Amino acid sequence: MKVNIIHFSGTGNSEYVAKYIGKKLKDNGDKVKIESIDKNPKIDEDVELLIIGGPIYASNVPEKLIRWVLRNVENKNANCIVYSTSAGSINAYGVDSLAKKLNKKGYNILAKETYVMPRNFYFGKYPKNTKKEVEDMINNTNKQLDILVDKIKKESLSLENMENKGVLGKDLLAETFSIMAKFIGKNLSADENCIKCGLCVKNCPQNNIRFEKDKTIKFDNKCMACMKCIHSCPKNAINYKNKKYEQYNINEYIE
Repeated sequence: MKVNIIHFSGTGNSEYVAKYIGKKLKDNGDKVKIESIDKNPKIDEDVELLIIGGPIYASNVPEKLIRWVLRNVENKNANCIVYSTSAGSINAYGVDSLAKKLNKKGYNILAKETYVMPRNFYFGKYPKNTKKEVEDMINNTNKQLDILVDKIKKESLSLENMENKGVLGKDLLAETFSIMAKFIGKNLSADENCIKCGLCVKNCPQNNIRFEKDKTIKFDNKCMACMKCIHSCPKNAINYKNKKYEQYNINEYIE
């Protein structure tokens, strides 16, 4: 079976899900392609199964992912699985938004999967997960993914209810958060620990970070609050409201 797995991932949770499924299906003999929307991939014309997902920001997947689906996914009669990752399953409506848009493009939605994964946004009232919580979340997600892959192999997936109520409101939430994120981004700054390696500039999905003439880091007004810059900086030099936060790296918890 020819499988395309498309994702957007800020700090690695949604990418982890994509790679986990991809490896299991490759081991099964399926032909699998895994790509991030940051690279603006093309879906294969003869794809048999499309799997697409991303994180939850304010109850929906990022507006960036929604817009990518609307602009880049062509009408096609193929099977599809949508998924989301978030710090909690309550209000994780992104799969409904993705499912409705892809169904309108002709895709047969086989499953809408939500995975509870470690939090990467822990400012103010949002606490950082403990090591035990992170390990438990990843283990539970692995179990869910194993069940999903087994059903894919057995071709036993079917979605009885494709009704997605209130998707318009959820999409408005995504648009609203994309505006709020710009203000969040204005509170980011690099401190004296910055070694000017340019990793944050290179990896920012919004091209929101740049070097000034004196090589200091400048944050513009296009931030989407994915927090990739904070968590991937080799010197943990990027602060939020002049406060440093402990970094989250999913690779520290997986073999």
